[in-house]
Amino acid sequence: MQPSRLASRAIRTALGVTTVTLLASFFLTPAQANAEAFVSAFGEVCIPERLSYEGTVALAGRLDWTPVMPGANEPFDRFIEHAETLLREEIADEPDFYHGSDGAWFTREIAGRPHLLAVSLLLTEFMDTAGCYLYDFAATEPIDPEPLTRLLGRPMGYTTDGGDPDYAVDPTELVSMVWGPSPALPRTGDTYLTFIPEGSPHAARIGFTGLMLKFSTSLPSWEERQQ
Repeated sequence: MQPSRLASRAIRTALGVTTVTLLASFFLTPAQANAEAFVSAFGEVCIPERLSYEGTVALAGRLDWTPVMPGANEPFDRFIEHAETLLREEIADEPDFYHGSDGAWFTREIAGRPHLLAVSLLLTEFMDTAGCYLYDFAATEPIDPEPLTRLLGRPMGYTTDGGDPDYAVDPTELVSMVWGPSPALPRTGDTYLTFIPEGSPHAARIGFTGLMLKFSTSLPSWEERQQ
């Protein structure tokens, strides 16, 4: 029995949608594919357990992030030492404000190159926070912000590209995009996507060049976390 003309049209329409979807995935540029992979990896490891430092560390292990081994990657070693030194100095400057800290460093390949993941815990006088940071030191340009806008479910708040003179920064020094708190992620603050180019005067202070994506989440009280 021959399908009706209406049924044939429905079949062609369904197949057409499928074909378009498949072709769209094939025709992603390398830059678009890298952006999608970078943001996807961040969302996969940083969002589900963001209300728990220990939970995020455990999730990273389940997602095949491996602890950084000293000596295995010199740029990672330099940056970790730099970041931990800055934190120690900050705590020493305000010993009454900081009540404790912890951190874990992981690495995994994304789109064929090694990335660095940092999970942090800061205990302070006013608030305890867990942070999640993803780094790509091999990045040579900012990525498309659209995948992150989709992940967070809200538009970008501002960027340093000069559209708003209050936030404008020379793009040869730094490119940063910021999203306000996502309604889908209660207790999580702003999300920052930052690119530091080679030769930037900010590189020495920050400790790296390349790409970083981060947010921090205020944790429930210590008593709540023990329940």
